[in-house]
Amino acid sequence: MTEQFDRYLTFKDLNWEERADRIFAALQPHFDQETSPFWPYFLKQRAISHRQGLDDLRVLHNFLPTLRDLLEELNDTETLLLLEELEVLCM
Repeated sequence: MTEQFDRYLTFKDLNWEERADRIFAALQPHFDQETSPFWPYFLKQRAISHRQGLDDLRVLHNFLPTLRDLLEELNDTETLLLLEELEVLCM
């Protein structure tokens, strides 16, 4: 039997789940106000990813360039900084 690989081993003590949760909390006003037509699509893809067993870190990683561009357009520097921090530390 092969040993199961834990892809999060190097993320020990980085609290990636909490960091991803903070980003989604910061994005919530954008979702609520539909500041972009991208948001409903993004949330649909997030739900699909969760059904496939993927986590929010993976969802954010998959949409990183689009999220970065949108946050820059929306002048949301606070969320952009959270996203960049997550990218540097955990992706």
